[in-house]
Amino acid sequence: MRLHRFYITTPISGKTFDVTDRELIHQWRSVFRYNVGSQVILFDGNGHDFLVMITSLRNLGATVSVIEKMNERMKPKINLWLCLALIKKDNFELAVQKAVEIGVSHIIPVLCERSEKKNLNMERLEKIATEASEQSGRGDVPVIHQITPLDDLLESDLLPDNVICLNFEGETLEKTFNDKKPKELVVFVGPEGGWSDIEIQKFSSKNISSVSLGPNVLRAETAAIAVSSLLLI
Repeated sequence: MRLHRFYITTPISGKTFDVTDRELIHQWRSVFRYNVGSQVILFDGNGHDFLVMITSLRNLGATVSVIEKMNERMKPKINLWLCLALIKKDNFELAVQKAVEIGVSHIIPVLCERSEKKNLNMERLEKIATEASEQSGRGDVPVIHQITPLDDLLESDLLPDNVICLNFEGETLEKTFNDKKPKELVVFVGPEGGWSDIEIQKFSSKNISSVSLGPNVLRAETAAIAVSSLLLI
């Protein structure tokens, strides 16, 4: 029988510990119908899975005992930051889900000139990221950053040094990296309609390379998923 896998924010230590996440406890009791003796897999984002048995299950908490510390999960090839312009809610959420499954480490919603939305449900995005991490088997949960205007992001010290942006006029990924991808990389993906001329000039002024995924016109969420796949898989 396939065991379900869950993320907890409390670091796993010791052979026995309490689980106090009320939403998770509700899932165990009301959705999965777990009881004392049920086994699940837990991870805390530090790279390992733990096979545990529920030894006590209460309304507001549970106690579990570690049966086995499992093999360390494979880490992504590179630490990839996806900076995706704000697009329609459903499309943005799809991009987040698939990017997490592929192995993106950081996701930043970017407010730019042609953004179709001005806000997102950040709590929901974090839940989507957590569930995608649980489902895909990755050993951590990526960081979902707050919405940030493009200008503020370009002027901040938040991002790693290696940065590219998707643009029809750019070079291919192969020519850009010559098969030598950096260990950390930021990729900017624009909104429907692409970056404005002013935004392209801003990227250029920061010596940010433009990269093209080919002649086809891709939706923003498709481009985000495609470039993440090409860089990580």
